Amino acid sequence: MNQRERLLAVVADDIRQDGEDYLALRDLMQALYTFLLERDSEEIDRLNLQITRHVEALDLRARRRAKVLAAFRLPGDVDGMQRLLAGYAEPQASEVRRQWQQLGSLAAHCQQLNERNGKLLAMHHDVLQQLLGDHLDARVYQPQPY
Repeated sequence: MNQRERLLAVVADDIRQDGEDYLALRDLMQALYTFLLERDSEEIDRLNLQITRHVEALDLRARRRAKVLAAFRLPGDVDGMQRLLAGYAEPQASEVRRQWQQLGSLAAHCQQLNERNGKLLAMHHDVLQQLLGDHLDARVYQPQPY
């Protein structure tokens, strides 16, 4: 196996692993929403650790893909990735392109789930701020000079 084939094999394997991590991330983000609703801080912390591990692994593989693109003197963008995917021979080419498209869909779905979770957290924060108030609002309950 020459250098080019080894690099293409690494990218194909990374895309497959990314798909697995995004599926796991999707499930974790959905579970996190439930625990955010319940305000179960122990489970939230546990899930956040798992989420962080998956995100770090995804980031590592994305950086490796960027290096492979650079090694092939391809731009580190959508066009470069499409040109890299065109370098696979059939039947692997079809499978890798299918996995890459699925990966894009999974990433978009995880982003939506993350935004939903973030909105819930922001809502919790707003409710707490209203309940606790800030120092300026405390004057409402003090005697007022009229």
